[in-house]
Amino acid sequence: MTALVVTLVILLILAGITIAKLFGDNGIINKAQKAKEETEKAEKEEVNGLVKIEKDVNKAINGNKIEWIQKEDGTITDEEGKITLKIGDYVDYSCKNSSKEYKSESTKNGYKDQIFKANAYEYGWRIIGVDSETKQLQLISEDLVQPIEGGKIIGVRQVFSLGGQEGYANGLEELNNICSIYGTGVGAKGARSVNIEDIDKITGYNPNNIGVRDQNKLESGIKYRQGRIDEYGNNVKYTLLSTGIKYEPINNVESGTEAKYTQFTYYDEESKQWKSLNENDSVTLRCNGYMYYPTTLTDKDSITQINGIEKTSEEYKMLFTNSATGADPDNGGDTKNFLYWIGSKSIYISNGVAGFGLRYVYQAVNGLNLYYSYGNIHTDYLRYSSSSIIR
Repeated sequence: MTALVVTLVILLILAGITIAKLFGDNGIINKAQKAKEETEKAEKEEVNGLVKIEKDVNKAINGNKIEWIQKEDGTITDEEGKITLKIGDYVDYSCKNSSKEYKSESTKNGYKDQIFKANAYEYGWRIIGVDSETKQLQLISEDLVQPIEGGKIIGVRQVFSLGGQEGYANGLEELNNICSIYGTGVGAKGARSVNIEDIDKITGYNPNNIGVRDQNKLESGIKYRQGRIDEYGNNVKYTLLSTGIKYEPINNVESGTEAKYTQFTYYDEESKQWKSLNENDSVTLRCNGYMYYPTTLTDKDSITQINGIEKTSEEYKMLFTNSATGADPDNGGDTKNFLYWIGSKSIYISNGVAGFGLRYVYQAVNGLNLYYSYGNIHTDYLRYSSSSIIR
């Protein structure tokens, strides 16, 4: 069987950034400096007021820990409410002085050895949110993180590639290992891959309540693919019979037998191994796959009512376009489109078949099957690596 490789690109998120000379024109230093200048203009203000402002600036510059609060409207403030930021603000973070590198080996990614170096990244960083546990800022790279060697060449870029069983089994670990080398700049406490929860938090998507951004209005939404075998959260029992695969979904979808499939291979998360069913053996899998467009929070982008985020918003530009150029993927062109892996696995369920893959972002939030239960890896890969959709 020919091992075809699906090519996508990764983006990364910095978790737990301590403020240490991080912020640029739209960040803390600029805002604090402006406050200081306004205070100086007053001249009559009490000395203590100016001292307090300088104390805040020094606190940021010296890297002392600030606990950040992310409000429901998306704004971010320090614990004293003196500094206000927003998702999408640029910061002066850099990992150019880092000598860190990582080699993703072919035995792990299912393609070939691919090498990343932290100081090869030349673009900027933006605020994506606040870590709920550490209360520290999280940053996201504004452009794609690329291998310097070994990646599939698309146009003028190399892109990180995953494929087959190895890509599914190790993809999440590899993405996080790659991203970790970029969390080595001043003030950083580490880095990991963007995941589906990061994206959903910003767009407002909930697979149990599709099409509804206000999660308090639970009665107005339904589950993703409700009533179908691939309904979000549905458990399906697969049994290998001599006549084919028998499938028994838990919801109200009728069960049946798909005689054309004579094998069933699946990934066992507990043992971290791929296993195949013998005749009369069974396995139960939970469907957690879904796709949606950020503007509608449904699997259709033609709905006129905007339920999610606007295409003109900084959130959309940051997550669904190339921030460095502002290019929209709808416009096409191999230098404009924004397509990247996110560090979340997904299982897509259908009649007699299960697909195992990693999630990705391109116009919509989706998942790509790297391996199918009947023995094949993804074969429709050209649309993911053609020049029309890769920058």
